[in-house]
Amino acid sequence: MIGDIVLSNVLASACLVLAIYFLDVNEKEPPWALIRLYVVSIAVTFLFGRCKGFLFDRYGWQFSPFMNHFVVAGLSEESIKLAVVLVFAWSLKSFNEEVDGLVYFLVAAAGFSVFENVGYSFRFVYLPYLKALETGDFSGYWNSLRAIVLLRIFSGHVLVNGVTGTFLGVAKKQGRPWLLAVGFLVSVVLHGFWNMAALAGYWLPFAFGLLVLDTGLFVFLVRRSDYFRAVRNLDRRIRTDIRIAQNRKISRHTVVLLSGIRRQIRTLRRFSGEELKHRIRSIEALLPGSMDRVALHGKEGLVERLVRVHGVLEESRRKSDFVFWAGLFLGFFLSGFFLILFLTDILTG
Repeated sequence: MIGDIVLSNVLASACLVLAIYFLDVNEKEPPWALIRLYVVSIAVTFLFGRCKGFLFDRYGWQFSPFMNHFVVAGLSEESIKLAVVLVFAWSLKSFNEEVDGLVYFLVAAAGFSVFENVGYSFRFVYLPYLKALETGDFSGYWNSLRAIVLLRIFSGHVLVNGVTGTFLGVAKKQGRPWLLAVGFLVSVVLHGFWNMAALAGYWLPFAFGLLVLDTGLFVFLVRRSDYFRAVRNLDRRIRTDIRIAQNRKISRHTVVLLSGIRRQIRTLRRFSGEELKHRIRSIEALLPGSMDRVALHGKEGLVERLVRVHGVLEESRRKSDFVFWAGLFLGFFLSGFFLILFLTDILTG
């Protein structure tokens, strides 16, 4: 049972962080930095849980519902997550866009929640597992495990920290560290309300609202990034050139090449900042200053220049896409699986 629970939760969590990485369509963050943040968050969650359990057992602390939701859970847990992100992500050179704050915080939140999700899974599938051992029918056990894993994959940690990550990214990009305090207070309040909504049975509409908000923030920050604007402006210029070339009936080869170039513009996003800017400057230098001044049958040398642009874009394709994404997924999955298996063994040993 332990292996099933750990495997299913880490598998779901790895898929989630991979989706977060994939949705960041601009400059990708270093995989090693994200995996390290993910692993550290899992380990810190374990240590935090052990310390909290020790203190509550030793001193028999009891608090009001408000204190439990907003202080014991909200304040303490959000402090831990913010500290982890600040220590392991804030100073990275790759943290150079507003959307990066959201990516780093969501990955940390996914790591923080996966160990907690394992605990929830044990709690809710233990009895179905015992019943399965008695009857020999494990369908109820698998159904319970699948339900709790799917239910917990978008936990309050992940949904709440989409907002926190936005404040983090804006604070770093715009040099306004005081926004960290604002983001932290917002996350504490949202965390407390999340716990209250869960106990009151209103967690589903609350979760849906946070998911819509996080999605909107993600799209907004991506569109604000330097990389998105650079690629979008280049795409707009080429689209204008295509329209002018078609209206003036310029050489068909020119139109075909321009259309092919436009289709490949998105591949530039695979490059990091300086390399991206260098590639875009190279392409802009090769493109015609204005298609209005190109001869109808194609200016001499224009097609050759467009072929060179095509070549620059072809070089930007990642030839081992499958290997890269598979390796990244395995990095999150294997590191999380073996770490949680080890920590669970400590708890049950």
